[in-house]
Amino acid sequence: MQLHRIQCCIGEVRSRFTALDGRVSEANWARRPDAASWSVAECIAHLNLTSAAMTSAIRAALDEAKRLPPMSRARYRGTLVGRMLAATMGPVKQIAGFKLGKVRTPPPFVPGAELAREDVRRKFLAWLEEEEALVRAARGLAIDAVRVESPFKAGVFYDAYSALRIVVLHEKRHLVQAERAHAALRA
Repeated sequence: MQLHRIQCCIGEVRSRFTALDGRVSEANWARRPDAASWSVAECIAHLNLTSAAMTSAIRAALDEAKRLPPMSRARYRGTLVGRMLAATMGPVKQIAGFKLGKVRTPPPFVPGAELAREDVRRKFLAWLEEEEALVRAARGLAIDAVRVESPFKAGVFYDAYSALRIVVLHEKRHLVQAERAHAALRA
């Protein structure tokens, strides 16, 4: 059931991205709504960078989980750190113009200037397919018994189940950011 929810979330991300991609003009693809905000292209390119880092770590954790006895509980528990990160990873809430839960992106995950639409789009959709494959591969494995080191903060570890959740919730977060950027440009 928990992996099914992650699978559904990936489907939602794909649908929302496809709808957004269809609405964004070529002129607005890489245009920032203001100097302090990312463009639609930057949001999606950032997701490509983070997916590359996270999926390789998750893939390694799944290989480790295959050597363990199969999952014996009805639900994944996850680590406290993993549950806390996943709980804060969704879209940033805004109250009276203040963004709650906003964090500074580490330099390796800040997108560069190479934002060709078709390339960014193709990579993003490929990462979503890879994530779906990882979710399928995780079925029956004790993925909450293996640890992943955060590619964003050295020395921070969480379980592979939480890592899958974090990836998808992070995608939703930046997809909402991209939708807001698009809406600001149209206003």
